[in-house]
This record gives sequence, structure tokens and C-alpha cells, in this order.
Amino acid sequence: MEERLGSRGGEYMSAFIRRLAALAVLLASAGASLAQGSLGGIAGRLVDPNGAVIVNVDATIYVKNTATGEIKSTPLSKATGEFIVTGLKAGVYDVNIPISSAMYSTFEQKSVTLKAGENMRGDINIAWGMNLGTIGDDPTMLGADMRKRAGDVSGSTPRMADGKPDLSGMWYVIPLDRGAIPPVPMQKWADDMQKQLNKINQQYAAVYCLPQSAVPTSLPFPHKFVQTKDLLVHITEFTTPGYRQIFLDGRPHPPANEWNPAWMGHSVGHWEGDTLVIDTAGFNEITQGFGVHTEKLHVIERISRPNRGLLEIEMTATDPDAWTGAWGYKYTAGLTPNEEILEFVCPENNLDVLHNGQPWRGRP
Repeated sequence: MEERLGSRGGEYMSAFIRRLAALAVLLASAGASLAQGSLGGIAGRLVDPNGAVIVNVDATIYVKNTATGEIKSTPLSKATGEFIVTGLKAGVYDVNIPISSAMYSTFEQKSVTLKAGENMRGDINIAWGMNLGTIGDDPTMLGADMRKRAGDVSGSTPRMADGKPDLSGMWYVIPLDRGAIPPVPMQKWADDMQKQLNKINQQYAAVYCLPQSAVPTSLPFPHKFVQTKDLLVHITEFTTPGYRQIFLDGRPHPPANEWNPAWMGHSVGHWEGDTLVIDTAGFNEITQGFGVHTEKLHVIERISRPNRGLLEIEMTATDPDAWTGAWGYKYTAGLTPNEEILEFVCPENNLDVLHNGQPWRGRP
């Protein structure tokens, strides 16, 4: 279990793409030429800051034509770290490679110009993520290992004495391609403020031992549900405060004048058939995971357990004072019955705060 411990934090170093002279490219792994008459293509490999090819990573490269909005995508080869995108017309493209990993940073390169029939070949340099490349300290890779160690988790849905699904157990979110998560539909003032914060904050709030998200099931860390008839306790490793309570006894949210807005809000739940609906309100305006928002932020989670080994989760959030509409997405979590929550003390041996030079800020 010691492999799960390691240093955290680190700045996301700037990434860049090396463009080479136009030439016809034949990738042995793809077994096909990029050349398609007047159409061109982009191909290459992902490499880390040490120059090593990045393998065994789930990632997809997205190439968007800025004029037409057309997007072409292709998965990265996990075995070789190579990618190839073909059938591209002459134009200007934005290249994006979302990577759900603490080991590597997401890559983005705007305004890449491709001429008619041009075949661009080059390595894309991926910066280290927040763990600065520390071996054994990548939550996404760890989650894959934990789910693999789980073995056979098939079977019917466990149930409580009252017949409701029992969500109890150790779980690990199954990574969702970040390219599939829509942007938060912020109003202009909120979007402008978010851009200011992106310039001010060079680190995540988590580096300063602050909560990372009001929806811990979406985080790439081990988490555990302990369910009773009237209360669901949710414990999450590697985050602060590390727990939340979902009251199932029918109580409402407390009146606004009696509730101090909180990072995790106040959660109540009820059942709709075999789906647990968690209603959370009472957030402060700097709760993480939702971009710029106000204290009107309202989150609904719908959790079902279709079988023993899987949770299906749908999250929907609204904020009428900061957004133009609802925002959310669906994801799943896999059962990891051979694991247990480890003690986590965020400030212990955390040197990043000393290195950063300025505090994290929730508002400009």
C-alpha cells in the first residue's frame, strides 16, 4: 500500500509542439499513409520532460478546425505512445489532448496551420502533472491497479433490509475522457473572473490543503460509502476534509439564515426507485470543481448500483446567478473490495506551499 503515497503538487510547465518539415509519413503501427491527395494529417508521439515516450496512458487527441468547428479525434496508442489523425483539410486547427492523470498535464496548442496535403510529424512534449512525475503517485493509474486487483466483482446488487440498494463499499471512479466533459456555461462576468483566477492561481487549491470538489465521487481517489437507513457517510482518501454526510431521514436543508455557507454544502438524500438522489445546497462561493459560481450553486447527484461491482452516477449543477444553464455529466465507479481507506494528513511533508510564493485565492 505504500505505493499509494508520495509527494504532491508542482507547477504545470508550459507545453509546446515541435513541428517538422512537411513530408509523407508512414507509421508502422498504423500501417497507413497520412497522404490523401489534398488532405493532410498530423502524427507523432507523446513524450515526457525526460524525452521518454509516454505509454500505458488512456488519452485521445482532438483536432478542431477553427473555421468550421469540425473535430477529428483518435486514441493514443497505449503500447507505443503514437497517434495519427488523417483526412484534415487545409486550415487552422486547435490541438487538445485531455489527460486524466496527476502524472501528466493536459496538452493544448492553438492555431496550428496545416497546408493543403501537408503531413505534419512531430513529438508533442507533455509536461509533468501536479505530482511532478513521481512514480507510484498517479491516482488514475493507481485506480486501474485497484480495480484489477478487485478480481471478479460480478453479482447482483446488494440490498438493505428495506429492499433499497446498499451502496456500501470501497469504490474508485473510472476515468472519463476530459474531452467528453462540457465546459461550465458561465455568464460573462463569471467567465471573465475565471480567466483572472487562472492567471493568479498557478496551483490547485488542493496543494494548499483546501477541498478539491464538492462532489468527491468524481475525484480520482479511493472513496467509501457506509450506508444506514437514515444516513449515508461518504469517506474520501487524499482530500480535505475527507468526509461528508448525506442525511436520509427526510430532513430538509437548514434555513439560509441558520447555515454558514460551506465548502461541501449540506446534503440530503431520497430514493426514486433504486436510484439515490442526493441534493446538496449551501455552498460557499469558492467551492472547487465548478468554476466561478455563487452561493446559489445547487448540485444533484443520482447514484444507482445496477450490479455488485458498479456505480452509475449522474451529476447536474445549476447556479442562476452565475451560469446561463445547467451543467453536468455522467460517470461510473468500480468496486475495489480488497482496499481500505488510508490515513491522509495533507500538510505533512507538504513543501509546495513554501515554494509557491503566493496563497491560492478563490476570488481575484
